Amino acid sequence: MGTRRMRDLHQRKDLSLGLFDEREDRRQRAQERFGVKVFSTLEDALAWGPQALVVSTPPGTKGGYVRLALERGLHHFIEADIWTYGAAEIERISREKKLVSAPSASLRFLPVVKALGTSVREQLGTLLSYQFFMATYMPGWHTGEGPEYYARHRNTAPAREMIPFELSWLNPIFGPAVEVAGRYEKYGALPADTEDTWSLSMRLKDGGTGQLAITMSCPVDYRRGCCFGTTGAISWDIYSGDVTVQTAADKTPRTQNFGAIGDVLESMYREEISTFVDAALGRTTWPQNYGLSQQSTATLAAAEASFLTGQWTPVDLRLEPEAVLPRHTGRRGPA
Repeated sequence: MGTRRMRDLHQRKDLSLGLFDEREDRRQRAQERFGVKVFSTLEDALAWGPQALVVSTPPGTKGGYVRLALERGLHHFIEADIWTYGAAEIERISREKKLVSAPSASLRFLPVVKALGTSVREQLGTLLSYQFFMATYMPGWHTGEGPEYYARHRNTAPAREMIPFELSWLNPIFGPAVEVAGRYEKYGALPADTEDTWSLSMRLKDGGTGQLAITMSCPVDYRRGCCFGTTGAISWDIYSGDVTVQTAADKTPRTQNFGAIGDVLESMYREEISTFVDAALGRTTWPQNYGLSQQSTATLAAAEASFLTGQWTPVDLRLEPEAVLPRHTGRRGPA
């Protein structure tokens, strides 16, 4: 993600870019490819005088950079994470110092997701239920990277990380959960001691229910959902870019395409990081605050607690997922 952010920011001619990375090979590649200033220490990078930080470090490592940005009065953007590092305090300081504090909201910039939100608001009526499913094969991710890659560690397993990632765009469309039943286990043959499948059933704040399931042991890529309301039904496919709507008034399903993921992914990321820059310059607003991110991470925390207790668990915005994912034995989870 750091390379992608650098590539997209480099296309803006109104910016001066610098890279802090402890690894010499990465600094050298960035300098050769983008001609940016590079720094081997954080102190040198800060002495350069940046006005904003883009933090593309692994999940669980961003808290110190967020605190640094708040202390120094720097706008900051952070990649998707399992933790929010104290959302209420970040929001308070950001307001006081007039800072743009921007947790990533990548898929909110995806054309199919924008279209889905419009269809839900205009054509679904009152929400009854939604379901979303993601399947992929994690060992195929970043095969050239070694054990430092976060997805090869149990506490930052990609199935776990993808729960708040997906909720970051599902919640604004369908509403956050207030109560959750969850489960996480290893069903496939991942090459590490890591759970590969998370599943959540949710009671939503604004009414209706939601189901979310993510697995990382399937050789077929799948990222689809459907929702049902009092005036119609809608299905969507993140990879194909299709949205299909069927209403009581028009019983014939109608499908529109908003771009296959391979055709729109890079423009999505460019729009996201450029929106952050424009927000920092006072030209627009950032759509995803830490409070919204906390709804997602707190939902994950409640789902994991639910599996360990065997009870439906309320979503408590004061709580975040455990730093070390609790292990479990035997059959547990709500009946």
